[in-house]
Amino acid sequence: MASRQDLENALQNPNVRKMLDVIASAEGVKHGYNTIFGNSRLANLKAHPNLRKKFTQTDGQENYTTAAGRYQFINKTWNNLAKTYGFEDFSPKNQDLGAVALIAGRGALNDVLNGNFKGAIGKLGREWASLPTSTYAQGKRSWDFINKQLGNNNQVTPYEPEMVPKNMITAKNSYEPEVVPKSMLQTPQTTQQQVYEPELVPANMMT
Repeated sequence: MASRQDLENALQNPNVRKMLDVIASAEGVKHGYNTIFGNSRLANLKAHPNLRKKFTQTDGQENYTTAAGRYQFINKTWNNLAKTYGFEDFSPKNQDLGAVALIAGRGALNDVLNGNFKGAIGKLGREWASLPTSTYAQGKRSWDFINKQLGNNNQVTPYEPEMVPKNMITAKNSYEPEVVPKSMLQTPQTTQQQVYEPELVPANMMT
C-alpha cells in the first residue's frame, strides 16, 4: 500500500496530474471538486456529502450512487481513504491524493509515472465506470475521447518533453496549425483590421 508521502510525491509528477485530468474529464464533472453525481453543486468541502442519487444503468436497471467530487468517490470508498490516510475534509488536495491512492491500489501508479496511460487505463476500468475499459453497466467514454484528452503522445511518455520546455512548446505550436491552418492565420489579421480601421476615420468614431 502506498504511504501518504508516496501519494504526496506522486502528485508532483506531471504524468500523474495528466491522469487525474483525464479521469475528471471522463467523469464529466461540471463543478470540479464541488460536483455531486448528476452535476449538481456541492456547497462546501468540509466532508463527503453522502447523498444517494438514483440513476438508470445502461442495462435498464435502476441503481443508486453517492458519487461526489472531481473523481466521483462513493462515500464508502472515501471513508476508507480518509481513515487510511487521515483525510480530515473533502478538500481539493485530499481529493487529488485520494484519487492517486486509488490508482496505486489498482497497481497502475507505475504505469502512470512511466507514461503508459493505456496500460494504466486498462487497470482502472474497475475503479472508474466512465473509462473505456470499465465493465460496469454505466455510460463510458470511448478510446477516441481518451486519446484526445491525452493529446498526441498517448502511447508513450507524454511528459518527456516537459524536461525540455522549448521542445514541448514547439510540438504544440506545430500541431495545432495543421488542423486549421487557414483559420488560424486569417483570424488575427481580420481582428486587427476590424479594430484599427475605424481609428483612421475620425468621423465614424465621433458618430
